[in-house]
Amino acid sequence: MIKYEWRTELTTDEADELADMLRRAAEFDSEPEYSTIDFADVYRTLGTPRVRHLVIWMLPHATVMGEPDHPERIAGLLRLAMTADNSAEAAIVIDPRLRSIGIMTLLLERIGLDTDAADGWAGTGARTITAWARGNHPAAGRLSNRFLIPRTRRLWKLMRSASETLTAATVLKLTDLAAVEALGWAPPVSGAAQAYALHDDGYAAGIVAVDPTPVTSEEFGLCATVQWAVIAPDSPATARRQLLTGAAEVAHDLGFTGLTCHVDSDDAAMVNACRLSDFQHDRTDAYFQLGGQP
Repeated sequence: MIKYEWRTELTTDEADELADMLRRAAEFDSEPEYSTIDFADVYRTLGTPRVRHLVIWMLPHATVMGEPDHPERIAGLLRLAMTADNSAEAAIVIDPRLRSIGIMTLLLERIGLDTDAADGWAGTGARTITAWARGNHPAAGRLSNRFLIPRTRRLWKLMRSASETLTAATVLKLTDLAAVEALGWAPPVSGAAQAYALHDDGYAAGIVAVDPTPVTSEEFGLCATVQWAVIAPDSPATARRQLLTGAAEVAHDLGFTGLTCHVDSDDAAMVNACRLSDFQHDRTDAYFQLGGQP
């Protein structure tokens, strides 16, 4: 039914076919926000020592009795990004036209799950394999259940409206990023995000980083994203809720109609603050781990 091979190069025809498959999959998976692989990243890293590519082919097969076989074609790609500690982050994409017929199940049955072999999993040297299933892809859940691959984290994507100001929380922009770092308890700001402080009697009771890179939601329209939100060690728990509501005000002032936040499901304080700040669940990302200590 399938064949597979670790590849360090592709022929022109294979590159065109793989690029087309990954493009169609990205379009197909855009609404549920499933994990994708960018062919440009594949092409750029082909043959490099820290990234491995397993190409999966569907062998010639018939779908209707009496009809000629469909020709062999690329059915999927498994990409491993290796790290220095013999771990690897995996991403997997299967052609949308060939899903739900057991390709990944058959692959894992053939290639195995042994990370303790002398040369690591599937000869890659990796002792631990981790992977995010964006949108809690149902196929990932089925593989987890069948092969007893544990889910070690769940990340919730939460959203709320930013269409109107709902509170009088005082949130002022911190223009000096060094001031954020000097606080000690605030993470660094990355990318296009800006840091905003919740002020209480002249001191920062909390810091929130808001990323203005637009994210489109069918329900909430154009959304900004909370990159992270933390409160000072001596701040009351209510400050976290004020901070998130203030972030919605910031998003509103920037012209957005919605606000997105990603929260670890085990972070009870943040989950509770989001619920009290009118965020609602949109999707769940699940993190799977093979080998190592979950």
